[in-house]
Amino acid sequence: MQGENKSPKILIFTMTSWNSKVGANTWETLVKDFDRENLANVYLREEIPDSEICSRYFCISENRVIKSILKRKTKTGREVESQPISNSDESEDLLAHRKRYEKMKKHRRYSMVIAREILWKVGKWKSKELDKFLDEFKPDIILHGMDGYIHLNRIVRYAIKRTGAKAIGYIWDDNFTYKQSRKFGHNFYRFFQRKSLKKLAKKTDGFFAITPKTKKEADEFFGIDCTVLTKPLYVVPTAENYEGAVYPLKMLYTGNLFIGRDNALKSLSKALVKVNSDNPFVKLDVYTQTVLSKEYLAEVENDYLKVYPPISQKEVLQVQKEADVLLLLEDLSKKNNVARLSFSTKITDYYSAGKCIFALGNPDLAPLKYLEETNSAIVVCDEEKISAALLRLKDVSVLNNFAVNSVSCGIANHNVEKIKTNFKLMIEKVYSDENSTN
Repeated sequence: MQGENKSPKILIFTMTSWNSKVGANTWETLVKDFDRENLANVYLREEIPDSEICSRYFCISENRVIKSILKRKTKTGREVESQPISNSDESEDLLAHRKRYEKMKKHRRYSMVIAREILWKVGKWKSKELDKFLDEFKPDIILHGMDGYIHLNRIVRYAIKRTGAKAIGYIWDDNFTYKQSRKFGHNFYRFFQRKSLKKLAKKTDGFFAITPKTKKEADEFFGIDCTVLTKPLYVVPTAENYEGAVYPLKMLYTGNLFIGRDNALKSLSKALVKVNSDNPFVKLDVYTQTVLSKEYLAEVENDYLKVYPPISQKEVLQVQKEADVLLLLEDLSKKNNVARLSFSTKITDYYSAGKCIFALGNPDLAPLKYLEETNSAIVVCDEEKISAALLRLKDVSVLNNFAVNSVSCGIANHNVEKIKTNFKLMIEKVYSDENSTN
């Protein structure tokens, strides 16, 4: 690094903790080569981190922020230690938080989302504990996602102001256009999201965008110049050879079932029953932290589809190795455009595994478009065509071709050294700019 020949201290803001059962690990992947003593994380959910990448973690509890509205002396923030995770470690605050978010994500009631923002606005998230953490760590650079959470954006702005650190934002979702939905609730809330993000953008010194399309729209809206940066491969992959494949094939999905994915899974479940009726050739295992009703499970589970509790990221990588086909799942309905600018980080994990990818979802969503344009997955965008697409898995040459295509695309477009170099160049630029102004 430049600037006084020392590495910068970096503080990363996230909603979730760096917990291997959460699965969201883009920031971890990008900063894991940095000195851990110079890395810290502030997050807003009552989870316990188990990552050793950061030296310090600070949690601001939403449940406690809500309690502080009436009891102002409630301690809302605390520094926590990274430690191995088990299901028994889940606190009452975490369980209440998860239940609230499950309900909001399932029903998409914007009145609830707006109510949450009002609670954060009125609650006491700003605390002497947070100030002490920021003052002691003294970050040179703050990394943050340009997220739709207005309260998180407000906290990031506060940290930038208090520490005087430079900031880098990552735009990985459409949180700033009106193109996702025509519903009044969505657009009413989006008006305030846009204002929040514009305020944060003015305090931010550099920007990443997850795809070229995201960059184009973000540059135009915010008046900025993003650097395109996707999640890198975690290993250099080798394509699976299916010549000795044992049937029934093992298909695997690990992830949440929000924003219409639960409905897509229903459609896939029906198709699995149909195509396996005579001679079973493919079975699906689903590992998810989404809380599912008994009625839903009774509808989707059968002899060819089983749903299991979430597993750690380390375990995910292991079951991916054991799987034959990896499933990418999005909403099939064209009415749902939540992921229109997103790039599922699951894609690069799948490329790293070197397996055949089976993708199901709306063709207008960025992940599906990307897979189809690169011919790196069997892509299905119509419920009526799921069965025919599944039957293609009987052909070993099809499995081999898509495994090769996924590896080729991963190596060409998600080279770890190139992505990390671009990331470090941005860090160096912002850090050197900071030192030149001091």
